[in-house]
Amino acid sequence: MALKQVLEIYELLDSANVNGTQVADVLKAHGADDVIVERVNGEQGFTDFISCAIRGNGNGPTLGILGQLGGIGARPAQIGLVSDGDGAVVALSAALKLADMRRNGDTLPGDVRITTHICAHAPTQPHEPTPFMGSPVGIHTMIARQVQPAMQAILSIDTTRGNRVINHRGFAISPTVKEGYILRVSEDLLNIMSWVTGKMPVVFPLTTQDITPYGNDLYHLNSILQPATATSVPVVGVALTSEVPVPGPATGANHVYDDEMATRFCVEVAKFFTAGRCQFYDADEWQKIQSRYGSLGFLQTPQRG
Repeated sequence: MALKQVLEIYELLDSANVNGTQVADVLKAHGADDVIVERVNGEQGFTDFISCAIRGNGNGPTLGILGQLGGIGARPAQIGLVSDGDGAVVALSAALKLADMRRNGDTLPGDVRITTHICAHAPTQPHEPTPFMGSPVGIHTMIARQVQPAMQAILSIDTTRGNRVINHRGFAISPTVKEGYILRVSEDLLNIMSWVTGKMPVVFPLTTQDITPYGNDLYHLNSILQPATATSVPVVGVALTSEVPVPGPATGANHVYDDEMATRFCVEVAKFFTAGRCQFYDADEWQKIQSRYGSLGFLQTPQRG
């Protein structure tokens, strides 16, 4: 159960005055390692990038957990925590839960590195079928600070309610994306999702456009798979979803129990992945697809050639 951690993070972030330093203080109080805050200014304000680690015992691989979002608030247009903020809520709640577990004697075999950013005054931007949250800084600036070389697989968490193609309240996962390929959905992740929710797993659809970089004039579902454009490691999206389209800037649209389930999913994946018991993709099949069809790495760039 991670409800306590989710509620603590929710109350912390639901403020017009919250900043990265305040969040860092909470992470440190729970025992997180390597807590770093970096303020970055853009044309429409600033945001505080925050990263931390929950160190394991050194015997397993490192998992990355990224909280993807434009901002946690859209002030002054909207008052309160916005729907788009759930990426940060879940990532930071997972950090608190993992830190609390370690403090209580449950140290994972490998490290978990968590990154997100805190912006309570983010802009909005037009998008169909609902408006998107913008950000004071560009997506490439954001991804460069969130994807870290130590990460050997990545869960990218993002609110994904502004669409008509998922139609499920809760959370959903994506197929694995690696170096321009949309691969088979991980059976291990499907199992973990079923155990966490007590229901059949839900997988959301991806298109080739969704895994290409922003700024190439193509339609994107949202930014959930943008981290895959900046790394060669496997990336899986963890989407907070709804049955109907909900704008990213909407307030009162965060569902604490959905966030708690998504947090537990990330924590369980961290347990299994760092123990070598959860594979994001089949390594043998990856070699076959590479030998037969070659690299699709050009899809990680704005255009080919």
